[in-house]
Amino acid sequence: MNIRAHFGTCFVLRLSMYLLNLISVAFIASTGLVEAETPKELQSDSPKIELQLENDIGLPGSKVLRSTSAGRIGVTEERAGGLSVPPLEKIKSVLTSSKISTEKLESWLQSKKSADIVFTRLHLDKRENPFRNPQFSTWIKYADDLSAKVPEMSAISTLTRQYGDDRLFRMIKVAKTKTDTRSVATKLETEQMQHWVTTRKDPDEVFELFKLNFVRENIFEKPEFTTWVKYVGDLNTKHPEQSSRISTQMTGSAKNKAIATKVENDWLLSGLQNRKTPEKAFLDLGLGKTSDSFLESPLLNTWTKYIEAFNTRYPKEKMTMIETLTKYFGDIDVTTMLHTEISTTTIYLATKLRSAQRQMWLDRGKSTDDVFKLLQLDSHGNTYHIVDKLLLSTWVSYVNAFITKNPDKKISFFLSLEERLKERPINQILNEAKIFANLENTAINIQMNKIQYYLASNKSPITVYELLALDDIGDGILGTPLFRTWMKYVVDFNKQNPHKQVSWFDTLRRENDSKIFRMIDKAMENPSTVSIGKDVERGWLNSWLDEMVAPSVVFRWLDLATAGDNALTHPRFKTWTTYLKEFNQRYPLKQTTMIDALRENYNDLNLIDMLKRAKDDPTIAKHATSLENALLNK
Repeated sequence: MNIRAHFGTCFVLRLSMYLLNLISVAFIASTGLVEAETPKELQSDSPKIELQLENDIGLPGSKVLRSTSAGRIGVTEERAGGLSVPPLEKIKSVLTSSKISTEKLESWLQSKKSADIVFTRLHLDKRENPFRNPQFSTWIKYADDLSAKVPEMSAISTLTRQYGDDRLFRMIKVAKTKTDTRSVATKLETEQMQHWVTTRKDPDEVFELFKLNFVRENIFEKPEFTTWVKYVGDLNTKHPEQSSRISTQMTGSAKNKAIATKVENDWLLSGLQNRKTPEKAFLDLGLGKTSDSFLESPLLNTWTKYIEAFNTRYPKEKMTMIETLTKYFGDIDVTTMLHTEISTTTIYLATKLRSAQRQMWLDRGKSTDDVFKLLQLDSHGNTYHIVDKLLLSTWVSYVNAFITKNPDKKISFFLSLEERLKERPINQILNEAKIFANLENTAINIQMNKIQYYLASNKSPITVYELLALDDIGDGILGTPLFRTWMKYVVDFNKQNPHKQVSWFDTLRRENDSKIFRMIDKAMENPSTVSIGKDVERGWLNSWLDEMVAPSVVFRWLDLATAGDNALTHPRFKTWTTYLKEFNQRYPLKQTTMIDALRENYNDLNLIDMLKRAKDDPTIAKHATSLENALLNK
């Protein structure tokens, strides 16, 4: 059965039975339902379980797997007590102390001794709760270091094999209540959720594990419910191909969809009949706790539908989504959320809410200065440089909306900038304003006048580069009219100061290497900027040659060492070969071969594999063969 479908079925069965129509169907509607299975028995965990934890939480032992129907997806609870430890290692564990030296642990790590074995050698497999064992943190660090090399050998995998999913969950839950184990328990809690997604643990089991089946009211306010919804969403995202494959075997999907629609309509109708405000529905759905990942919440669709239905039914009490979000999250968090949490599925809503935010400010009679302060752009930290570009762009978009509505305010707005702000923040605003047709010409004229003033004041090109906030523009800077204007400024400055010549490249060198080559890459994509891109590239290579930077180092600086199998076909590889050739010509006593430079960045085995695969590419096969022969001759 489809993961999404199974989740939908469980949701309807459980919330219909236990929550008396307190049903959230945002995710049901999006995931669909299937015909109900015979409900399986609930776990036998009694209310006494929390009392038992302190006594026997560390006891290993087998746990009987609960049966599932053939259509159930994923893996049910993993069997406990299943560590993979060779007999010899078990004997060593009995005969040796649990005190293991740092050197021994390091040698085990180098030999990739499994986390299961080390768990046993540290005597953590005994009856006591491992969280109370001083060696537990040592083992966690070992398992993390090992997992970095061998991902499948993780701490959570070992603990799950030892205690089983459910018991481990309860152990972690108790450990989170203790000050000395809270940190490691929180870390393991996150890893356990990730492990469940990987192993496709049944959402129904997780629902029961969180004891959501015992909740009678306000389920949406329970943090466990939000966690469960996120788990199901992550599960579907992680295994979309499995979902698709199983769904083709389903039957009665039309009937199930009708059931889902009816359940959703019942929930909406119940709220409308009780005149529940959209704000109250927002809180009932648990959406008001944080703006983090808000747009990705499976419950957002339900709330959106409720707002639309409420406003249609009670037009005199109409409420907007943006007003509620602003009330609970604030202008800054909402603005950040609408620009950073964007995906293909949320772009439409985010764009709509951005527009609604501007309209809300207009309707409330907010001036451009009011919104400037709302977004805290007037803070001391923004005096010489506006730090948050998202807030800045949001404010300038409001300026555009405000002036479109009040065209007579345009001149006074721009004049006010000169009175209140420093040069760089003004230019940052002008750079953003040029995006809008309504503001573009005015912004350009003001900026050109500023540049003439800078020249008359004999300000250095480096200073002007910073005042114009060119370093804030991004990778596409070389193709902007402002950069070309600045290049002309350098020429004019040098004419005006024949004994104080300045190189435009010296100014660019103040940027870091990585950013410079992103600029170059971007410029090379556009025929109109290829020339300036090549000029910057040439200047950068010359500076490295002057500084006698070794070709092997330049290889890394060009990010070729991290390109893997694509290194030989990467556009910068040709740039590097040019540098290698010119370096050898300029410094004959320090000549290096291409293969030697490559060996400085790859071990021989990886290099052999890379060259072997490269020979399959007709465009570089000859070159790869030549390098392979050079390597074999070493």
